[in-house]
Amino acid sequence: MSDNEEGPRERLKAAVWYIVGEICESQKADLNVVITPQLIASLTELVYTQAESLGRDLEMFAK
Repeated sequence: MSDNEEGPRERLKAAVWYIVGEICESQKADLNVVITPQLIASLTELVYTQAESLGRDLEMFAK
């Protein structure tokens, strides 16, 4: 794999970052809050970690 290619995890995390950012931007006017890149990064980590945990739980439950 070359330096320019990203692995599936990095691409998935980038997609989660994008969606989290879109959701934050769509809700900021209604909630009257300021959206910072740090907030988006924190929420992205939270969502990604929870998705990984859910995936592991589902795999264990399926066995």
